[in-house]
Amino acid sequence: MPIRRERSDAAEHRRLILQTAQALFAEHGVKEVSMHQIAKTAGIGQGTLYRRYAHKGELCSDLMEDNNRAVMNAIDSYLQLNANVLSAKERLGGVIDIIIDFIDDKCQLLIPLHNVYMCEEDSSVFFRSPIYVYLKDTLTRLIEESSGGKQADGEPSIAAHVILCSINPAGYLHLRKELGFSKEEIRRQYRKLYAGQ
Repeated sequence: MPIRRERSDAAEHRRLILQTAQALFAEHGVKEVSMHQIAKTAGIGQGTLYRRYAHKGELCSDLMEDNNRAVMNAIDSYLQLNANVLSAKERLGGVIDIIIDFIDDKCQLLIPLHNVYMCEEDSSVFFRSPIYVYLKDTLTRLIEESSGGKQADGEPSIAAHVILCSINPAGYLHLRKELGFSKEEIRRQYRKLYAGQ
């Protein structure tokens, strides 16, 4: 069966929409930008935009794909570089730092995307997403290694899930904006809580 390729005009519309949305989001914030504004600024019809993206959450999801790949590559590189240099607990703390840096940098895109996932009929869909599965598996391995196999079956997996749920973008933004904690303070507390550092 031949692989279906995206038509060149559709690919160009996608590129233009994403480029426009990213620029508008950076300038005004995701919440403040409407789908109408994206279509108008991109110079395309709203129908064209809505055929590609039913809502802003889908658009944010598409924007996040490259960012998700980049953070996974950054974590892989960090772990390879430090495999024989740092203890498992230190590497766990380093991965938590990378995740927090990612959330801090991409919060404006992550919150609408997270909200879309939570509003899905199947609200567990996020927990099957490639980024969640990758992060959970990575954290689970580090927790298992740092405990020396002393934890009961399933506990490292539950601990990894708890870490990821506790670093939810909306909760993180609340700590930063409403409670006034710096990124460094949040990183330090997460390291203390989950990596014993």
